[in-house]
Amino acid sequence: MKSKEKLQAAATKLFMEKGYENTTVQEIASLAGVTERTFFRQFKDKSDVLFDTNNELGREVAAFITDNFDVGKKPLKLAVEGFVSISGFFDGSRERVLARNQIILSNPDLQERELLKGQVLIASVTNSLSATSDSDLSELAARFAVEIFHMAFNKWIKSADKSFAEQLLIVYELYENSFCCVD
Repeated sequence: MKSKEKLQAAATKLFMEKGYENTTVQEIASLAGVTERTFFRQFKDKSDVLFDTNNELGREVAAFITDNFDVGKKPLKLAVEGFVSISGFFDGSRERVLARNQIILSNPDLQERELLKGQVLIASVTNSLSATSDSDLSELAARFAVEIFHMAFNKWIKSADKSFAEQLLIVYELYENSFCCVD
């Protein structure tokens, strides 16, 4: 395990045990078996441990959209498929994702940062869709896709009965059946 992963695991453990506010960088580094200096080479502060500061999720979804563009496919469907393409991460890291979510929900500052992260995700999806679609349509599709992602995420958190990909497709189908093609 790399030092970054060790630090993330140590931080999550300590945040769950002691609370986010009561955990120090020194304690995280110590539990991970690294120095504080190593911590600060990986993260600017302890909140960074919980966030995708490089927007890997957004970049992977955007790459899927770019690689799988099809003139006949609607931008929203393509964006949702982009989220489905990265859903294995969530299923493969369920306990860590659940703990992270619990930590974020317990701290208003972290909730605010999570909302800001959502805006960065929307921008990534919008930019990738804009290469082939109208900019207004691209932004609207990106916003809907991220909302579908969030709703599916909440459903997935509450129940392990379905994979994250299944939840995404269920929510997309709900949207499609309820709003898309209603007479």
